[in-house]
Amino acid sequence: MNWQKYHSYRVFDEFLRSVVIDRRSYVTVSNEPLDFTDAFDEIQSRFVEGFDASKASFDEKAEQQFQGAASNTKRLFANLEYLWSMPVRSITGEIKRSYALRWFADREIVSGTRYFFSGDDTIANPGMWHLTNKYHEILSLCRIFKIVAEDPTVKTVEEAKLMIETLAYDAIYGEIDSESEFFTENKCSIYHILLHLAFPDRYEAIVSENHKTRIVSVFAHVIAEEAILDRERRISRIREKLYDSHGVTDDSDRKRRWFFYLEDVKPLWIGRKTRRDQRTASVMAELRDEEDAGELEGERMGNTGYRLRRSGKLVLSAKMRDRFTCVACEFHYDDQIVQAHHLDPLSERKQPEKTGLKDLITLCPNCHYIAHYLLRKSYVYKRKDGLVAELRKLNNS
Repeated sequence: MNWQKYHSYRVFDEFLRSVVIDRRSYVTVSNEPLDFTDAFDEIQSRFVEGFDASKASFDEKAEQQFQGAASNTKRLFANLEYLWSMPVRSITGEIKRSYALRWFADREIVSGTRYFFSGDDTIANPGMWHLTNKYHEILSLCRIFKIVAEDPTVKTVEEAKLMIETLAYDAIYGEIDSESEFFTENKCSIYHILLHLAFPDRYEAIVSENHKTRIVSVFAHVIAEEAILDRERRISRIREKLYDSHGVTDDSDRKRRWFFYLEDVKPLWIGRKTRRDQRTASVMAELRDEEDAGELEGERMGNTGYRLRRSGKLVLSAKMRDRFTCVACEFHYDDQIVQAHHLDPLSERKQPEKTGLKDLITLCPNCHYIAHYLLRKSYVYKRKDGLVAELRKLNNS
């Protein structure tokens, strides 16, 4: 898709070119070059060493801390604060512009919705954490951009993006030197924001650490047979695997940008805070997929998009073969209620057209749920004998 048609991605590139490459302020109209060394030294002195632990608002503290600071310092800080707010949906364009008005006259600041925007031109709504953690978020921006600005090998926007990607990724998955300037041990959403802005095709628009953790946990079964260690790649791969079967009526751009927040995807994982909740949600998601029976195994069902359906005839054949009786606990009620369980849900997902009667067994809803739960523990339960024996053992205990 064309990411550049949304302001956040275009502005990020323009920002890097202006601030990092050309050493010019992006949010103020002054053409005076930015002196990064002097600016970061003064930010370190006023913002870090002069930390204000009072209960005053961030705006009140910043205005006091930078009172009498050099214009060069204020311009750099205003640009970093702008970058913190720019892609955030919950902050209006007017408020985003107001930050620079602390120190600069209206005529000295760029204006218009191409710079200060909200709505679909942003990338996410990070929630209260991004707002209440603002001090640490800006510390993180200072640390990253100081390193990027001081590196003489960074001569293009693409080179700046690559270095930002490395620094942001390491901040999430590695360790930051606690002696480094502008160090903070707080988790910061700005790292996730920078990854996505730099390479939106590579990193999802998910700016919450907790959201990424839950998504990987709930949908672990979708990529269980793929050896993917990198969490960011795992999330992208989960999206790729679920893409055809979810969000089929959504706008194509919206679906690509915010897949995990679509109406038929978000309820599957949001609010699943404990490992037990996440495992349960994972099982239920797999059960829903398995019980969606159509006429042909692997049939492509049109509905603006396509999704795979299970074979209703094959499911019925399995139930008839087992006389509508659970093969584990022997539950039977008027040829109803029982369900067809696929011994290997992943193989069905990968090559559904090859599913045969031998791949299905009939289970009652309780045994069916437990069967999927057992699959989270061991692949030995993909075999009929092992699964049925364990289910019978549990039923008799």
